[in-house]
Amino acid sequence: MNTLAAGRGDERLPTDSAFDRRSDFGARGWSILLIEAALLWISSGSVVHGLNVILPALSQTYDLEYTRLLALATPASWASIAAGFVGAWICAGRGPKFLVLLSLACGGLAFGLMGTWGSTTGFVVLFATVCFFDSCFAYVGGPALVTSWFPRKKGLAFGWCTMGQTFSTATYVPYVSFCFSTLGVQAGFWGITALMAVMFVVVWWFAADRPEELGCSPDNRPMTGVEIARSRAEQESYVCPFTVRQLLGMKDVWFMGLAFGGLYIVIVGLLSQFVPRLVAMGYPLETAILYMSIAAMLGVPGAYMWGWLSQKLGVKHCAMLYLAWYAVALVLNIFELNAVTLWISLVMIGEALGGATNLSMSIVAEKFPRGAFVKAWGIVNPIQSIVRCCAFAILAFGVTYLGGFQGAYAILTLVAFVSMALIWNIDTTPVDAEVTR
Repeated sequence: MNTLAAGRGDERLPTDSAFDRRSDFGARGWSILLIEAALLWISSGSVVHGLNVILPALSQTYDLEYTRLLALATPASWASIAAGFVGAWICAGRGPKFLVLLSLACGGLAFGLMGTWGSTTGFVVLFATVCFFDSCFAYVGGPALVTSWFPRKKGLAFGWCTMGQTFSTATYVPYVSFCFSTLGVQAGFWGITALMAVMFVVVWWFAADRPEELGCSPDNRPMTGVEIARSRAEQESYVCPFTVRQLLGMKDVWFMGLAFGGLYIVIVGLLSQFVPRLVAMGYPLETAILYMSIAAMLGVPGAYMWGWLSQKLGVKHCAMLYLAWYAVALVLNIFELNAVTLWISLVMIGEALGGATNLSMSIVAEKFPRGAFVKAWGIVNPIQSIVRCCAFAILAFGVTYLGGFQGAYAILTLVAFVSMALIWNIDTTPVDAEVTR
């Protein structure tokens, strides 16, 4: 019979490694995963990929300076840092479903209005609002839903979800371009808002903060109705025992934030300069962009691969392997690429695109119980985001003072090894077990 640990905010279910690596999520569970995949598709496209067509469209329609819009997009995106903390606070008080619905409504409205408020100030205000609420629904509320539904299978679950993030790289821009060409720029922005409105209805109808509310069990494990009812009562009465001050005092929280912030520096640094690197080597711009699109499509099955490895090896060891993987890709790029090393590098980069989001969330869920995840993630996520903001400064220093791209990639390789050392020193023992002892 399954046993439940009272007061823990999580289930101590019997270990079954083979079961944990099977994508047996149940019909309701799959709906949660598809919801988070769609939320990641919208968010990553709206705040990153979509700028490729959004900024030129606004510049041409309202005669705004393109370079100024591009420069202001970075400080506007810093709203995502605040979203990690504020979103976690709302999520802890009202639940992840409420946060997702609120953020879809506000973020959708702000995105649609970007096509009508034709000024630099309007762009900064509205894009910052989009970044804030998109981060809330995709990187706070959505992950809280996933970890609540799949506390033991979170690595595999996020592996499926992050396919939406990698798929966005190849499909979001064509969709927005289609909206602009058929509806015009002013009305075209509402094409994404329409998708967010559809997601609002889907989340309202299908999602629940906990699987027990719909008569389901965590991880879709066999449980009787009595056990599910008992688990639901424990979850609803659970009070997170950790304060913000306590979380900030935990070295593992800082190591998680710094290590995965360093990981994002590596990813942003490598991806943001991959096309210019190929152009500098003599490849046409269209070919370089095509290669990046190929890498993005390779990342779709790669997202599942890293989720499966996370369940197989454990999230800590998988994260170290992931960083080693990127270190090899960086070393390949330090030297002059030929046709063979270029495609090896391209495949490695593509296969790893979806792993970072998965692992950064999974390691927090490994350390903290279901009921405490969102509060801990609300501290770890902003630390990661602040560290990640250093990526372009590091790139600029390497390119300017260390001999170009080779010097920049050498620094990124060092960052990868430092992040590996930090992850090695993270104790992933569930914190509630330590408190019990």
